[in-house]
Amino acid sequence: MRMTGAVARLAVLLTCVGLATSRLGLIAHELVGHGGAAVLVGGDVLEVHLFWFAGGWIRYQVPEPSATKFLIVAMGGIVVELVLGALLWLGVRGPHLGRQLLRGIGATFVVHALWYLAVGAWHGFGDGLLLHRELGAARPPFAVVVGVMVCAAGFLGARGVLGTLVATLPRRRILGFAIAAVVAATVQLGLGVGETRLRRDDTYATVMRPERDRVILAELARWQAAHPDEARRTAARAAEQARLEAVHAPSFPFALVLGIAAASAIALGAWRTRRSDASVPVTDRQLAIAAILCGVGIVATIATDLLSNM
Repeated sequence: MRMTGAVARLAVLLTCVGLATSRLGLIAHELVGHGGAAVLVGGDVLEVHLFWFAGGWIRYQVPEPSATKFLIVAMGGIVVELVLGALLWLGVRGPHLGRQLLRGIGATFVVHALWYLAVGAWHGFGDGLLLHRELGAARPPFAVVVGVMVCAAGFLGARGVLGTLVATLPRRRILGFAIAAVVAATVQLGLGVGETRLRRDDTYATVMRPERDRVILAELARWQAAHPDEARRTAARAAEQARLEAVHAPSFPFALVLGIAAASAIALGAWRTRRSDASVPVTDRQLAIAAILCGVGIVATIATDLLSNM
């Protein structure tokens, strides 16, 4: 098989597997994780909203609310991802491409869950918002420890799986795999970002807003209420917002640093992966299975979102 065709087939495979993983993972995260945790503490799920290619959220209520109950629900999605990831990584064995892809999905779940936990706890957004507030002075060491776990999981996942994926290419394997991976990531990122811009969701934007921005907006709202005449003037309002942003200086760019560290760990794991001289191309059957799973994941996500809002 020619190099171009092999790279194209690998790109299609990675795109389908990535979309299937993110869609089915989103359903598990939101419904099984958060929804199941809400029911576990005696609550009810009131509303579910899933982006078809991005994230999502649920709205719930619990009797006799407490910080502990809210924390259990908030961590439910991350726990489910970690459990699923560990089961796939530890429970699936064998050198075949399909099995290695399942192990890769497991590693992806673990890396995503830990990254979301570390970054959310540091910056105060998403599932990590409540943890961010509860940890206090313990926040930095907690995030750093979880960040180290992110890098370790990324390294082990790349070292254990990428060798099989690279072996689907006849030559120039590293370059070919990089091209296929970038294509797959671009497709998925483009779909996610494009949808969130088209289907603007104030609740989702609020959930994903860092704690610093929440504080600035709250203080700006109080200032506007206390100074209605000045608030009508755009220049005065902008000046007050600038002052608040200066008072609440940006925190250390932990998300960026962890992203670079995790990418480096994954690259190191890829470099240390087992290499094979033999080339085992992606088969039509493997592409068909991946496409079916991709379709199932997308349809399940869309159906869940539409049915929950009827």
